[in-house]
Formats: sequence, structure tokens, C-alpha cells
Amino acid sequence: MKLNICTYNIRTDVKGDGINCFDGRKPLIQREFPKYEADIIGFQEVKAHMRDWLVENLAGYTVVGTGRDANLSGEHVVIAYRTEKFRLVSLDTFWLSDTPRVPGSRFGTDQSSCPRICTAAVLLCLESGKCIRVYNTHLDHVGRMAQAQGITLVLSRIAQDDALYPDTPVVLTGDFNIEPDNPIVAGIGAFTSCGKPLTDVTADVGGTFHGYKPDERCIKIDYIFTNANCDASKSFTLKDSENGVYLSDHYPVMAEVEL
Repeated sequence: MKLNICTYNIRTDVKGDGINCFDGRKPLIQREFPKYEADIIGFQEVKAHMRDWLVENLAGYTVVGTGRDANLSGEHVVIAYRTEKFRLVSLDTFWLSDTPRVPGSRFGTDQSSCPRICTAAVLLCLESGKCIRVYNTHLDHVGRMAQAQGITLVLSRIAQDDALYPDTPVVLTGDFNIEPDNPIVAGIGAFTSCGKPLTDVTADVGGTFHGYKPDERCIKIDYIFTNANCDASKSFTLKDSENGVYLSDHYPVMAEVEL
């Protein structure tokens, strides 16, 4: 069974973005994004009111996850899945820190002031009767050590879950804030889950972060890794725009995996 997986840093609501503020992008998102028929979406930078809008305007999806701050507000790193295709088996949010069960906690090294989280979900595909494990995260944008610590914690969690869900495919989505030549990317590719390596199925999609100026600078910092069967040649970025308005300051990335 083929599944369309998407990672989408939707860009938090910043009025200073002018025509690309969230209100300005809503019509384009609502009209164009559903055409890609994503089955599972890892969103980053979602404020609570943006999450509410996604729930109301992306018909047919269930959205799970919470905010990263100590009071569970702030930016969410949520997972959206097609309600008619999946049943939620388990859900967890943990903080990328030395105390991952403490909301709002951070690493005490070089991390920015932003708490960072990972949302982990196990979804049962109703058609196939098989489960898929989804991990969605957003690594720190400042601290190189914090980035390495964060992804190490995520991979450790994946390894722990191997014992609970053996032979269950894994998908890791997110804005990692690192480019492909960073050793962290190679480290993820060397990691195995249930004996199968995680493969970057977005390796050839080109740049993903454009900052609303794709003609000037576009770098790849958004990824989808999986140990499921996949055809990386079918991965692509969503470059929809209209009169200078984009889906985000990142191109969402789509990949197809087999469950």
C-alpha cells in the first residue's frame, strides 16, 4: 500500500511577513495543498490558533500534538493524518532535553531560548491492518551541540520503540535546521530501526528553505527519513505560489512510502 508523507514547516504567524503572513497565505494553503493528497503530514511552527485553522479547513484530517512551552502553548510540532485511513494507537510528546518529560525543558549546552520537541505517533492503517510509526520534530536553529543532542534523543526513542513495535515501518519528518553536508545527516542515515537503515528519501529534492526569496537563496533543511520501502525519485517539493505569496517560507516536501 502506498502512502503519501509530507513534512511541512508552515511558518509561524508573523505579521512582519506582509503578504506572506499566515492570514495572507491561508487561501493558497486551503486551495492548493489538499491537491497533493498527503496521507500523513508532519507540521512544524504551528501556533494554537493555526492548529485550530488547520483542523477547520483541512477536511478529513485528525491533528495531534501539543505546544512546546512549559504551559503547553507556543509552537506545536503536530502530526496530521487522514481520519478515514488511520486509527491512532499511541501518541507522545517529549522535549529535546536532559529531562524529556518536563514541559518546556531545554538542553543546557548551546541551545537557543526555544524549547524543542518531538511528537511520536503510532498509526494503524485500516486498509492494510499494519501500523506505521511517525516521529515529527524541529531541531534547534542555533546550537550545533543542541542539534546533535536533539536528534540523538529522537533516534534513541525510535530504538526503544523497536521493542514495542517490531517490524513496524518508521517515518521521521522535520525541519532539522541543518544542510545535507552536516555530519548529523550522515549519522541518521547510518542508524537502523528493526535492522533496516533510515534513508533520506528527500536527498534529491533540492532546496527547501527559501525565506520567500527563492531566486536569491534556497537551502535544504527539511527531511523525510524512513526504513520503509520507497522510491526516492517520486519525492518532490511543493512550489505553489501566487503573486508573491507562498505556502510557507519553506517548500513542503512530499514522499511516497510503501506500508
